[in-house]
Amino acid sequence: MSEEKNYGSIYDLPLQNASALAPDIQKRTIYGPERFWKDYVMRHFILPPHKTIPAHVHDWDHLMFTLSGDGVVEVEEEKGRRVSYQMKTGYWTRVPGGLVHEYKNDAETPLEFFCIVPTCGDPHAKKYAMREERAKRREEEKAAVK
Repeated sequence: MSEEKNYGSIYDLPLQNASALAPDIQKRTIYGPERFWKDYVMRHFILPPHKTIPAHVHDWDHLMFTLSGDGVVEVEEEKGRRVSYQMKTGYWTRVPGGLVHEYKNDAETPLEFFCIVPTCGDPHAKKYAMREERAKRREEEKAAVK
């Protein structure tokens, strides 16, 4: 029987430092290179009331599902024209890669959501994947020497 745990509470997962995104934001990784999913990472975020993740852009899509709260992600679909994508309880949201986007929680309650990106799109997952790749190469080099 595997020692690997196949279930659990997201709130028992370790918090990861995501202060570069926004002060006071909470981030946990549910699935990724460390747990079951090599090529993608599913993160759990809690954006506190009246907080924002400032405008930024990436080459990859963001696939999100809102667990609770009421916020928006403003997406610049055309230069100088922003569109608000609703992030309400039960809503899914996609931010296409290459578009400037900004998350806003103007509500009195936290905005809690899942966000899926490729492994390269998450600094924690990317670092883990790079360490794993280096370890694999070292093992292969050792085996070749034998």
